[in-house]
Amino acid sequence: MIDISRPQADWLASVCGDAVSAAIEDALDDLNTTDAELADRLRRRMATGAAFALSDVFSNVSSPEIVVQRIEHVEGGVAIGYEALARFGRTASPNEVFAKAIDHGLGVELELVSLRAAVRRMEELPAQTFLGVNLSANALLDPQINAVLDGLDRSRVVIELTQQAEIFDVQQLCRRLEELRESGVVVAVDRAGDGFFRGPRLVELQPSMIKISSVFVSDCDTDEEKRSQLANLIAVGRRIGAIVVATGVERVEERNVVAGLGVDAVQGYFVGRPSVEFQLDAALV
Repeated sequence: MIDISRPQADWLASVCGDAVSAAIEDALDDLNTTDAELADRLRRRMATGAAFALSDVFSNVSSPEIVVQRIEHVEGGVAIGYEALARFGRTASPNEVFAKAIDHGLGVELELVSLRAAVRRMEELPAQTFLGVNLSANALLDPQINAVLDGLDRSRVVIELTQQAEIFDVQQLCRRLEELRESGVVVAVDRAGDGFFRGPRLVELQPSMIKISSVFVSDCDTDEEKRSQLANLIAVGRRIGAIVVATGVERVEERNVVAGLGVDAVQGYFVGRPSVEFQLDAALV
């Protein structure tokens, strides 16, 4: 329902525009103005603005922009991958867009649209790096995922399992993750240590990559309890043989702490902000 063409988006905007126009007339009636010229100017301005806004919304949701954020190894500071992030226009918060889609029963559809847009960027992916894509458990269980991944070098695709949807059947999810691993895809867990993805659950899911929640990284240089939690999560990663990435690294002090504790890679504003362009290693620029 969301994966629509631009002509379809324009058509939907037109249909909605008719409804908006009717609402505008009702609003003008309520104003009870006797100034015909003023009413006409208001009518034209409101109709034009509404049609443009609707067209922009439908266009962005049906074909989101994909920005990427650099992930780099702590030794040498070279890029090992990039996380793909969907954007739905300048004013729309991605979290709000996804939340509203879920509320309307369209969460998986929007995730699939975003996934299709993300994998199209793999042609630009720098050599020896991966592209991380975020998917909920509900989306992972959708059979359409296989079709989207067909023809891709799956060894360069990292599926980051999110907590966007509640996980009800852990065993079913584990079986699905194993299928993906056998097909060549790398499986990661996003926001590890936070919410559902705590130590015992990480051992059960057996991800190949653990992305530690920024909750534990922020101000870890001044918070002993956070350093202890980081050390425990890193130990879990070592136990299951997973690559460990610290996310939300915004300051050099935080980077130094997580590197000293033994993470393999870091991601965050200190490394690079999300951008349309792939941020390359200095030697490649």
